Amino acid sequence: MKMINVMLVDDDVPMIKYLRQLVNWTEHGFNIVGTAYSSKRALEMFEQYKPDLVITDIGLPQMNGLELAAELKQIKPNVHIIFLTCHEDFHYAQKAIQLNADYYLIKDELTKKQLEECLRHSMNKIKETYSVIDGIVNQEILNRNIELLKHSLFDRLIKKDEPNSLILFAKRLGINWEHPSFILGMGNISFFAHMEKYSYQDLSIIKYGIYNIACDIAKKYDGITFFNEPESIVFVYNFRQNIKFDHYQYIQSILIEIRKAITEFLGVEISFVFARQSQDIKNIGSVFQQIVRNRNHFFYHKAPIFNWDMRPFQIAICPISRLLDKEMNEIVLAIKEKDSYRLKEILANVAKTAETKNLDPEELKKLISRRIRLIELQYTETDTNEGFYTFFEECLSLHDAINLIEKKLLQLIKLNERLDGSGSKEPKLQEIDQYIIENLSENVTSVDVAAHLYMNPSYFSRYFKRLTGENFTDYAHRFKIGIAAKILGQTGESVEEVAIKCGYSDRTYFSKVFKKYTKMTPREYRSKINF
Repeated sequence: MKMINVMLVDDDVPMIKYLRQLVNWTEHGFNIVGTAYSSKRALEMFEQYKPDLVITDIGLPQMNGLELAAELKQIKPNVHIIFLTCHEDFHYAQKAIQLNADYYLIKDELTKKQLEECLRHSMNKIKETYSVIDGIVNQEILNRNIELLKHSLFDRLIKKDEPNSLILFAKRLGINWEHPSFILGMGNISFFAHMEKYSYQDLSIIKYGIYNIACDIAKKYDGITFFNEPESIVFVYNFRQNIKFDHYQYIQSILIEIRKAITEFLGVEISFVFARQSQDIKNIGSVFQQIVRNRNHFFYHKAPIFNWDMRPFQIAICPISRLLDKEMNEIVLAIKEKDSYRLKEILANVAKTAETKNLDPEELKKLISRRIRLIELQYTETDTNEGFYTFFEECLSLHDAINLIEKKLLQLIKLNERLDGSGSKEPKLQEIDQYIIENLSENVTSVDVAAHLYMNPSYFSRYFKRLTGENFTDYAHRFKIGIAAKILGQTGESVEEVAIKCGYSDRTYFSKVFKKYTKMTPREYRSKINF
């Protein structure tokens, strides 16, 4: 067998060097095609090399290793993952297992023998995967790789592959598409319901759980097959036309049972949309693209199961312009005054205006998202969670979007109440914050802070990531930009003066960093904050 390509991902440079030197990779049949020190670089490198195996730290900044693994599996479903981390919490190990990781290893306990054993295990699994791809398949290996093959089937279906070839491939996977008519539908997870029980990082795992429940229930019914695709949970219903049988009611009854089971076992909600018109197999790809393109038009529909007649939407989407300026300003005041009752009233008015005037959903979400970022900068020292904004901007229903934003703002009010009451942070983090403030005009590094705390720099990096969930560089930038934002909002100092005061001698670089954490330039921020 050819050499197995492997990629190493860790923002701790000494750890990457340690991994390279720990074993003789070539001797064990592995070729290190690259190393990455961030999730962003890892994604770029993965797209370029498509390695068979990725060994990654979980505690990466911005996008953690679990989220990275989910992204990699969307690009290459048969990629193998070994997680390497300082985290000893079994919660992470559970997630690693659910993501079908080969191994979950603790950095501090890693030995040469342990790594070699992991690599041998991964090599055997990769060989099995290649056997499937090469067609040397038995039933046991087919079962292990069924998801990879189903993903390939759906991809070929959407790309309008030759019908007979598709039907034969499906049959090999135990899917009998023997009738001429097809109906396609998609499921959309309620992000608000998800956030009531789980974290942002759990979405891919919960989505996989939803998919498994749907597949289990589908086994009791003829003709319906579910696919776990990046865009959504998708189903294809294959049937023979019969005027005595109501196929749409049949689909509806299956989806009702699935929704009930998902709520019961996972505590989340899912809605479905499916096409009313049946199609032949050649047109299923076009139906899928139409549903994806028209998702925003379903934004104001309240039915949990929507049977779309596929006709073009005639209702014009209204641009927002300045329709919600009053409500946006009132939200800021309600947060400042910690008035949760008033906040709920305002959001109800926003929802009513949006629905009555049929406001453009994308504009609506972008407007609210931008304003909430401003509020966080003003009142919470920029402890933003990008996962929330990703969820919010991907919401596909008004009800879900309003509930999500209400939850976020109520949390913000409670956070401000706690800060007013105690103002307490973890003591060591308080000392770090104070050091940054005292040296605000300097380029403070993790080495500087480690020396200040009389700690080994390498140990400090690991300790800090455990403490905050991000590396020190990101934390320092975020902290400084929070201070800069307050200066810009409360004084008349120029952008150049604020940049220098916060340790950024180059104004262009300051603007770039400021935009990274606030999604706007310093001048844009200053103009927005004066609404």
